[in-house]
Amino acid sequence: MCFRYSAQPGAQDRSYLLRVNAPLKVDGVRVFLIGHGYAPVFKVTDGTGHVVFDQPVPFVPVEQNGLTSVALVCEDLAQNDSVADLIRSVGPTLVFTPLLDGPQLASRWAARYASVFADDPGSAVLTLTSYGMVQRCRPHDYPASTVIALWKNPGGGIREIPLESDAEGVILTACVDRAIRRSADGRLPIRSGISLFDVSVHQVRASTAGSGSRPSWARTPAEPELDTRDLAILTSWAEAVAETALYAPERVQTTLAEAGRDAGWRSELGIPEPSPQLSEAIYAMGQLVETITAEGGVETLEALLDGYPHGTTGEEEHTRLGSRVLLSALKARETRRRM
Repeated sequence: MCFRYSAQPGAQDRSYLLRVNAPLKVDGVRVFLIGHGYAPVFKVTDGTGHVVFDQPVPFVPVEQNGLTSVALVCEDLAQNDSVADLIRSVGPTLVFTPLLDGPQLASRWAARYASVFADDPGSAVLTLTSYGMVQRCRPHDYPASTVIALWKNPGGGIREIPLESDAEGVILTACVDRAIRRSADGRLPIRSGISLFDVSVHQVRASTAGSGSRPSWARTPAEPELDTRDLAILTSWAEAVAETALYAPERVQTTLAEAGRDAGWRSELGIPEPSPQLSEAIYAMGQLVETITAEGGVETLEALLDGYPHGTTGEEEHTRLGSRVLLSALKARETRRRM
């Protein structure tokens, strides 16, 4: 830490770089740097070799008992080659990983990679996903899961953490104990670290008594135009159209035709036709593509993004939804291509 100081009032200012084990000496008093953070530079690449993160990461002390907080954005816990080396070089007490994933079950991939970090470097691992993502994951003939988080600590088992049906959230309380820190450079072990060995789960429920009269602006939300199943199908077709526009623009119209009603492949596979609301949303995507390329242009990613109309008021909700889902997929491809 670099700063300026004066040895006495009115004296000339001086610059000093305060470092660990290099105290500032002023009039017989030594000023040490303690409880400091640090910011190592981390570089993370994805499975294809692209750099997704390359910058300093601040490690900030939270308490005097050795707890330090750090935030690191990575692409995917499963593609953990470079991330695992990074985590092992730091040896954190807790690895907290928010995910855009389905239910955090002990039988799924997140538990396997949580066990990897629990074994080496010996970190407690907490994975967390959103309740909406959990509810959208519905395997055939299986009920929707409620498990939103997963806990794994060194030497312990895996614990699934659900969000109960009448709860609004979950509070986790971790048990903390002193841990022995060991070094390979000849220094004696010292009991100055901390370890997390268990969590208690508290379901948060809204009060039945309420907090007073209902605000005048509050109202019952309208039923969604598309259910979770139809929304997942619509999103998948929007992704397919965007992917086709990026790599095979001459086949965009073919992809849209396969998405619409009366496509032959559904009857061959015994798949029911899309609902009327979903059909209209898919049709809106096709109409949007035709409008943008009405003058005979090719449905490339650039053409669709440049020609996308803004201000779609007055349309049905599911029609606007189809257009917005397609725009989101197109922008995601454009961002990925620029990386």
